[in-house]
Amino acid sequence: MSQVSAPPRLLPSLLNEKCPQCRKGNIFVNKHILPLKHCLHTVDYCPVCRQKIKVEHNYGQGMNFVFIFVIYFFNLLWYWPVVGLSFKDNSIYYYIAVSTIMVLVLQPWLMRFSRVLFLYLVIPFRKHTHN
Repeated sequence: MSQVSAPPRLLPSLLNEKCPQCRKGNIFVNKHILPLKHCLHTVDYCPVCRQKIKVEHNYGQGMNFVFIFVIYFFNLLWYWPVVGLSFKDNSIYYYIAVSTIMVLVLQPWLMRFSRVLFLYLVIPFRKHTHN
């Protein structure tokens, strides 16, 4: 009996920035975000299944914008009960400063993740390409 290997799972492939069609090839030229100058360079075609990776000019900047608001919201969920928000003691300005610093620090990962998520939404997974 020959064993049929299971296709790679969606979430690990998405988080490891793998090709949305075969879930094996890397999307980005550099595996890590450093150097920042090259953190968003994508390969033209997947090295495993030859799927064209540069499919749109958008590359998910709108999703990146949404992720920024999500970070501000989640910071509000922990900041409000712990510190409180008020204009009287300027805590709202501290909240905005903390959230902005977090967004700036996380921005390279957010840009890469939004690009990968966009590709997963526009390129379908094909079972026959994972062998």
